[in-house]
Amino acid sequence: MVGLTARLDELSARIGVLEADNTRLVAENEALRAENAELRRRLGLTSKNSSMPSSSEGLDKPPATSTRTRSGRKPGK
Repeated sequence: MVGLTARLDELSARIGVLEADNTRLVAENEALRAENAELRRRLGLTSKNSSMPSSSEGLDKPPATSTRTRSGRKPGK
């Protein structure tokens, strides 16, 4: 009977440690999910959909598109 009581106390202490670990990990997971969402949001921002100047895009700028249309004439004529 004494052995069972000691084992029960041991397991109860272990459960307390595991519950504390679980609480800490849940809080850490929530923080990491929030950070991940913020980083994904910022990753999708460009100068077109934010207040950043277009010069901040560096080499990742989208190619310029011309609004001019071809006349159909041969060049140089």
